[in-house]
Amino acid sequence: MNTTSINNLTENELIEKAKEDLRFFRPLYEKYYEQVFRIVYARLGDVPLTGEVCSEAFAKAMVNIKRFEYKGFPFSAWLVRIAINCCHDYFRASKAQRTIALDNYVMHDLVFEVELDDREKDIWLAILPEVLRQLNPQELELIELRFFEGKSFSEIGYLLGITEGNAKTKTYRILKRMKSHFKTSAR
Repeated sequence: MNTTSINNLTENELIEKAKEDLRFFRPLYEKYYEQVFRIVYARLGDVPLTGEVCSEAFAKAMVNIKRFEYKGFPFSAWLVRIAINCCHDYFRASKAQRTIALDNYVMHDLVFEVELDDREKDIWLAILPEVLRQLNPQELELIELRFFEGKSFSEIGYLLGITEGNAKTKTYRILKRMKSHFKTSAR
């Protein structure tokens, strides 16, 4: 196996070859490591721990590569799904708190979705961290995937193993509760 021939393979060809020979997994790992690392880091907020969880996620991906089937989502989505599950495993095992990376762009997207008056927006931005702390881990995951990572409802459904419609319904129910919590807190 030489590097030139590997570099000429498409992603689908690499995946199929990796199912028979794990040496073909390396280019997939190299292509997606940074993306998976960023997603895990956003949840853990700790570089060494993120590295450990990413290693676990890629090890699980290698072990299960034979089970990968293209279902309308890219291979990277399958890797992200595994990484998110590894994060869930970590939080369950350690009972650690989730890290939420907030930036103004995301918060303004949430302001738009919650449909607040202009005069309420600054208050919303100030108490949003508290509103997010009221969510359970599954609810937070939905909000994070949709508004922090910009995933479509279809992608969210795939990543969480639910239907697209269920992802949308749950997200909007959570937003409605967040708005209600905001209204109560802002008084």
